Amino acid sequence: MNSTALPAHPSGDLHAAAMAALAEVDDPEMGENLVDLGVVHRVEITADRILATLIPTSATCPMADVMIDDAIAALQRICPPGFTADAVMDWDTEWSPERLAPALRERFGW
Repeated sequence: MNSTALPAHPSGDLHAAAMAALAEVDDPEMGENLVDLGVVHRVEITADRILATLIPTSATCPMADVMIDDAIAALQRICPPGFTADAVMDWDTEWSPERLAPALRERFGW
């Protein structure tokens, strides 16, 4: 099954649907969405799976499990039939303020 042919998003793009779903998930501590915070490192789509890799904003991110659970729940809502959704935390990639959306970077003064 080719993921680009699935009508999971008005544009037909499953990657765009996944990013839109992740943009609906707020970081529990910062109250801003995962996409604008720049914690979505990548979204991989295979024939039957959507996998989001997230980056913690700190090496000791106490809410990492909540972020992962919330991301999985959001991705499950847009999964086509037969797909699974998963999210993992990439503890090896360092987050930095440059990853923030420009409006957040300005608001936070970075």
